[in-house]
Amino acid sequence: MRSTKHFLILLYGLLFLLFTNLQTASAADTPQRNATRDYGKISARIRMYYFLQEDSPSGNSFGKSKESFAIGGQLKYETPWLADHFGGTVNGFLAAPLFDDLNRERYSGAGVLNNKNQGYAVIGEAFFRARYAGTIAKLYRQRIETPYVNGNDSRLLPSTFEAYGLESNDISGLKLHAAWLDKIKKRDSDEFISMTEAAGADTDGGTVMLGADWKGEKTALRLWNYYTPDMDNTLYAEAKYSFDISDSLEGHVRFQGVNQRNTGENILGVYDALEGGLLLGIKFMGLTADIGGSITDDTDNILTPWGVNPFFTHMMIGDYNRAGEKALYLALAYDFARLGLKGFSAGLKTAFGETPNSGPNASYDRRECDLNFNYNFDGALDGFSIKNQVGYQDADRSMGGKDVVQVRLRLQYDF
Repeated sequence: MRSTKHFLILLYGLLFLLFTNLQTASAADTPQRNATRDYGKISARIRMYYFLQEDSPSGNSFGKSKESFAIGGQLKYETPWLADHFGGTVNGFLAAPLFDDLNRERYSGAGVLNNKNQGYAVIGEAFFRARYAGTIAKLYRQRIETPYVNGNDSRLLPSTFEAYGLESNDISGLKLHAAWLDKIKKRDSDEFISMTEAAGADTDGGTVMLGADWKGEKTALRLWNYYTPDMDNTLYAEAKYSFDISDSLEGHVRFQGVNQRNTGENILGVYDALEGGLLLGIKFMGLTADIGGSITDDTDNILTPWGVNPFFTHMMIGDYNRAGEKALYLALAYDFARLGLKGFSAGLKTAFGETPNSGPNASYDRRECDLNFNYNFDGALDGFSIKNQVGYQDADRSMGGKDVVQVRLRLQYDF
């Protein structure tokens, strides 16, 4: 824990120096500001996070099962482009508990701190980059944001990866991706482990990732494939289309589909799982209303070991992608800027999941309701934001389910 405290002192000392430098730079003339940019870019984030979960299994009263309260941050340095083609990035991560009574080991597992509710420090990103025209290569530790491999940044710190890949923007509107993913550092750990180990296998192995994202004026298409030798192949497709109904009313449609199947030596077993989802919605004067549903076939659950589930039925507590699950999704969101509250938004999401009552994939039905509030400050507090979420799951106890309540509070400052 002493090393964590030393890292914390170093981090916030550097943040203070950065803030002082920015204040000085804001009053400087243009040549001085350009000189600062020639030395690269420093950015930082401070985040405070509280998480509480209470469960009610077998009809008992609610009892605390997970709790964490922590502060953490990131301090990133990006070199300028050298000879217009080469550069690098280093990003230090820190997670430190606040108050022992709110971080007891018996209530660990919230994803905020490590598996003992203790802090840690790690170099989360450290990559070399090279570019030519619209193509960029990144080598070694980096953050990746794709449908099934992503930072899962819904707690204190994101997941990052040891990866070696290319991203091309040479074709207008089209992004192409290719990478070898060797290891992952999950959001609550300082250790990089192999992709196969993170998925639950007892062998070390990596993943080949290929992807294409295309965006038009009203249409967006995604096609991604993740191939892990001797374990799994995941193929994901998504299509979005928006259209004008009137001057103030817009409609949108979203389709998602995924297929997961075993490969090679089948180190996770034999399976061939499918899930599809369809969402319809409208936007009107700051209000967004959505209705949709998803169906997972009855062969196996959909696996998401390397990030957050990309389907719109992903909720705070449940993902609604178990074998044989049929889910209905309803959501409302409102941006209060039209009422003079710029930066304030709120949303309500509900999901209803039904699964088989008998057979090898029988499991409990469940219903979930999530409420969230977001406020992004501007002016003198530009960069500061508050996010508050509350979720409730009501599950069929006769099939082994349990009722769950979650509360999350995030305070964040970016500079």
